[in-house]
Amino acid sequence: MSAIPRYPRDRPLPVSFTQEERLTTGRHVQFVNNKIAIGLLIEGPLDADLLDRAVTELVERHEALRLTFPDEDVLRARLLAELPALRRIRVDDSEQRLERALALLAEDACEPFDLAEGPLFRTLLAELEPDRHVLCVTIDHVVTDAWSVRVVLSDLLTIYRARAAGTTPELPELPVQYPDFAEWERDHLSGAVLERQVGYWRKKLAGIDPIPSSGLTDPAGEPGGTPRLVKLRALLDQPKVDRLTGLAAAEGTSLIVLVSAAVKAAMWRRRLSTMDDAEAGDVATFGSLANRTRPETQHLVGYLATVAAFRTVFDGATSFRELALREARTLWEAMRHQRIPHSLIMRELGHPQYGARYRDPARLPSYLNFDFDLVEDSSQEWPEVPGLRVRPIAIPMPEVPRGGLRVLGYRRPDGVELELRYRSDRYGAPWAAEFLDDVIRVLDLGVDAPDTALADMFEATVRVVR
Repeated sequence: MSAIPRYPRDRPLPVSFTQEERLTTGRHVQFVNNKIAIGLLIEGPLDADLLDRAVTELVERHEALRLTFPDEDVLRARLLAELPALRRIRVDDSEQRLERALALLAEDACEPFDLAEGPLFRTLLAELEPDRHVLCVTIDHVVTDAWSVRVVLSDLLTIYRARAAGTTPELPELPVQYPDFAEWERDHLSGAVLERQVGYWRKKLAGIDPIPSSGLTDPAGEPGGTPRLVKLRALLDQPKVDRLTGLAAAEGTSLIVLVSAAVKAAMWRRRLSTMDDAEAGDVATFGSLANRTRPETQHLVGYLATVAAFRTVFDGATSFRELALREARTLWEAMRHQRIPHSLIMRELGHPQYGARYRDPARLPSYLNFDFDLVEDSSQEWPEVPGLRVRPIAIPMPEVPRGGLRVLGYRRPDGVELELRYRSDRYGAPWAAEFLDDVIRVLDLGVDAPDTALADMFEATVRVVR
């Protein structure tokens, strides 16, 4: 495998295929999902001037944080010459300072970015007390992803710690920058390589959309109203997690696969109310892939992540064990073919869903998004800064509901928390609660008797949910 090369900077910079989809179909569509905002609660004697210099050094290190897209007619990027500085505010409210600070930071984070002028990265520091601050880092999604955010925060704290100690930051070498990746991607994904990758997805997606409908409906939703995002949570306690992890290990797979299989089993049960057996058992979810398989990209900031449809076929006679094995193959194959971004797949297939995620997210089909990478507390990986206590804190930004359903997993000290997010205009609270209960039920019964058929798990007769 040849390395990604460094390309000259004496010519216009290309954009990646994922950036191209956003720039050509949704450049002027503004909604908060196009940004990532991260909050840090910092307690201790923070040197704000030093933090400002650390921000500058961070932006100098990562070209992605300096990218802008000035020309609507030409898909090229340029690097900002002027680096964005740390902005600062003081919150003087005698009561509820933290709540007031978070509200101000959220208001700032919701401000649109100008893709043409930039910068697409900004920081705002709110001082609550001399030794208590909240830092908000906001980045446009067109130049970042979740993996990149972890890199940004780790690098920023590493730089601050080193400069506070009067030393040089010990940061991993960056063999390439994001514009190099974008140009390499366009060179690499062409000809036979492109056809091989597209060929896999053309076959895998035959008969379904690249953004697949979940096939799940609930007449008790609130059609016509303003879509609200509602969250529902359930805990898999640690003893249960240990048993599920043991079952997964015995089958050569992972807890993530078992949860994904349980979600599809719960989907299958409900699809039977409106579909025949064959259609109900052809289940596809939608999810994210990091696309960080190459060593050059491990510490790179940029929009490398992609999305994919995860399609699995089964029926009521399929046991939980067999479904888990099929799901493992589905996810493994998708990861093997993640180097081709979803945007390029849709473009090559000539599918009308190209750009739909950016044009009008409220009109997307009712898909189920499953983020099968159980989220760790990434702050445990942050470098310690002597004299400071740094913790993540949520910036209360509104999230525009996309699709219909989203299932996430979070590691907790006492187990794994599953979170179901649903659109209020498409699903009601009773339906959502029963759906999440079904996921838990499949996991409970599956770990006790993994060879039980799915139909038998749902009380031998598949109850139709209306």
